[in-house]
Amino acid sequence: MAKQQKKVVPDVVPNPVITNVSEEQSEQKYVVIRGGHRVSDREYSSVDDPSAQLERQFWQKVIARHPDGTKMEIVPFNKKIHRIW
Repeated sequence: MAKQQKKVVPDVVPNPVITNVSEEQSEQKYVVIRGGHRVSDREYSSVDDPSAQLERQFWQKVIARHPDGTKMEIVPFNKKIHRIW
């Protein structure tokens, strides 16, 4: 019996094309937080966005009725802190 030789093909990992796009170059998004926690999954294009202000006002009313010491803010989106699970 003749032995068959196995052809060895080296593992080739395709390298993706990575573009350096910093967060400053991409469009900045903002989220509404209450006491350091994100209150909804919506993202806004600016702090002065009317929808963001309405959401903030809603939560301000909730805090006024049931004070727990939390603070409402519209802050820049941080993908590590403000991620949605």
